[in-house]
Amino acid sequence: MEWLVPGIAGILGVLVMTLLLRRARFLRLPETQMIRAIGAMITKDASRALWPGFLVHLSAGIVFAYIYALFLSTAPTQGEGGMGLFLMVVVCTLMGFVHGLIVTLFLVISVAQYHPVESFRKLEPGDMAAHVIGHIGYGATVGFVLGWLPGVL
Repeated sequence: MEWLVPGIAGILGVLVMTLLLRRARFLRLPETQMIRAIGAMITKDASRALWPGFLVHLSAGIVFAYIYALFLSTAPTQGEGGMGLFLMVVVCTLMGFVHGLIVTLFLVISVAQYHPVESFRKLEPGDMAAHVIGHIGYGATVGFVLGWLPGVL
């Protein structure tokens, strides 16, 4: 059952990240259409891009949660208690921040310049900030679930 925990963490992390990206206005940031932009890279049509984008985004979130869990499993721990919930959330939040910076650089360099749908080629500084914040939320959620859920199961 323990092998399911990162998958659950990834699903919940993607939901939190999507919520932050779609409702970024409360942070005075633009609302981003990341899932539709990902899907439009596949379909080349924004009107048919929601489900393909959602599936790709969800799958990537699950894969990255397993990568986060693998990284955490290699971290040195003191005692049998392991890393502890607070430290796990902090480490995963920092990983989410770095992950967000890397993805944002990729967006600026690659996706925004060469996206097949013209409306997704424009990327503002607020969009970049929203992506970093979304990834921070993803990392914090994954860290919380990885630290809390094994004790519950």
